[in-house]
Amino acid sequence: MRVLFVCTANISRSPTAEVVFRELTVSGPDRHEARSAGILAEGGGGRQVSEDDLQWADVVCVMEAAHYAYLLRRWSVPSEKVRVFGIPDIYSPGDPVLEELLRTQILLLLAELDSWGTAAEK
Repeated sequence: MRVLFVCTANISRSPTAEVVFRELTVSGPDRHEARSAGILAEGGGGRQVSEDDLQWADVVCVMEAAHYAYLLRRWSVPSEKVRVFGIPDIYSPGDPVLEELLRTQILLLLAELDSWGTAAEK
């Protein structure tokens, strides 16, 4: 499963989500990959989201509903592919509260992804 994490500038939330995702899946099967990007990352040091990212991803996890709205204005992104985490832009990189919020959301996502695999195996 390929997961794309998206925030505003790709400085704090989405890169942290990518790291947490990799930490949580390191001992699991090699079937999960992750990337992160921002909707307004150009020139700010982060990585700008692209159409290639969206096509690559099986699941797109946005931090706010406004990020999803932005993606919809620029590209056609199926709603079933998107998860809105609801994490506001108030955290700095390395903030333990941010890491815990993301860990909770990502564990829920992984449980959902595991259920996809189980359903496909039947």
